[in-house]
Amino acid sequence: MLIAARAPQPPLGDLVLDAADPVVAVEIAGVPLRLRVDLDRQNNIELNPAAAARLTVKWEDGYALDVGRVQLSSRIALVAMTIAGRVVPSQVADHGRDCCAGVDGVIGPDLLPYASVHWQRRQAPVPTASLNLLLTVSPTTGLSAPTDAGDVRLRFALDQDETVGTAAAGATLARAWGGRWNGPSRHVVLAFGISRPARAIAFARPGLLAGFRIDPLLVRISDFPGDEKLPADPSRADDVVVSRHLQRQHAWPAVIIGADRLSRCADIIYYAVTRSLTLHCAFDTP
Repeated sequence: MLIAARAPQPPLGDLVLDAADPVVAVEIAGVPLRLRVDLDRQNNIELNPAAAARLTVKWEDGYALDVGRVQLSSRIALVAMTIAGRVVPSQVADHGRDCCAGVDGVIGPDLLPYASVHWQRRQAPVPTASLNLLLTVSPTTGLSAPTDAGDVRLRFALDQDETVGTAAAGATLARAWGGRWNGPSRHVVLAFGISRPARAIAFARPGLLAGFRIDPLLVRISDFPGDEKLPADPSRADDVVVSRHLQRQHAWPAVIIGADRLSRCADIIYYAVTRSLTLHCAFDTP
């Protein structure tokens, strides 16, 4: 598999974006493209198939991507991206489905040549505090931050309407915060427009994640549970929590903070050198 290269020059300057439409203009292989900038990315530039088809590049097979229990094949290519007069060695990926509407693709802030990437939301409420988070990066799950809730990790998705947790995260938080099922199961739309079964867990002792009270939490009931067990619900035998008939999937305890919380942030700033995130938001009180 190809590995995305970092820009050889040190990151410079501050990219300021409107959080309601965080788009940058770039050129890849001589083709002008519009890319959305979001924190919910892996280690490549994701392109819609129509945009990928416009590039004259050497494509190779990439690793499959699991969106819940739906697996997407991929193709990848090493490219040179030009943005604001700077040339950045990069990697593009095409998973055969549209990743995003109204743009050609999406890119993470750590793949841009800027010292900081700043999302501003003028319609947000007045911030009550600031929060600094140190991030780590994974080639499969992208940027994430630790929490005080065991091994649960936080990701941030400006383009995802709702905050959603994986099954392993739901199980972990249910133990820590006294969780129980709340309401019927339904479906939630994830990356690439894929719909997955989910259900809300309410908590007797809800805590804060990234300064936000997460109660209830919508949980993807069969995605990435590992050996974790979600709350029992003997009164609702018709609901599937984690089916014994599903193939075992590794545990990935992650909560993706969506626009239902991030819309309360007037400023979100990613700093490349320290790989950290600063949130200026109207947070919840403990």
